[in-house]
Amino acid sequence: MPDAPRMIYWDSCIFLLYIEGSPEWMPILDSLLDQASRTGDIVIVTSTLSIVEVAFATDEKAVGVLDDAIAAAIDDLWADRSAVQLVEFDQLIAREARRLLRRAVQIDRSLKPMDAIHLATAAAMQVVDCHTTDDRLQNWNDLGFPVRDPWTEAPQIGI
Repeated sequence: MPDAPRMIYWDSCIFLLYIEGSPEWMPILDSLLDQASRTGDIVIVTSTLSIVEVAFATDEKAVGVLDDAIAAAIDDLWADRSAVQLVEFDQLIAREARRLLRRAVQIDRSLKPMDAIHLATAAAMQVVDCHTTDDRLQNWNDLGFPVRDPWTEAPQIGI
């Protein structure tokens, strides 16, 4: 029996890096998306909340001009279920997110409600990794999975 694919959670900021074609991150992100869609070794999951948070590229917001091509690229991410699986926000995730927010106050750690939803979704999906470039979220490594920058053993170089 083949091993089950590893589930990796992507925070919204990772999708933005991909949409913006960040040179620093593209070899890693392309490799992960390729693994998810072609080999099935991994499954990339994210909350449906990401659909709202990934609304435009940074350049679009800065100049105040929206590009239809960027909107189409964003929609393509959500449409390709072989690469990215969306997880619905429900009461169980909401309650876990609220628990994390309350815990953050208790341990004097920073956590915003949307970030709590991402962490709660990752926990609900029992991911092996949570990818984010948000330093504040990377302080939450005590949830049963690492919360860190995207990484892969085999980045795609020169593509």
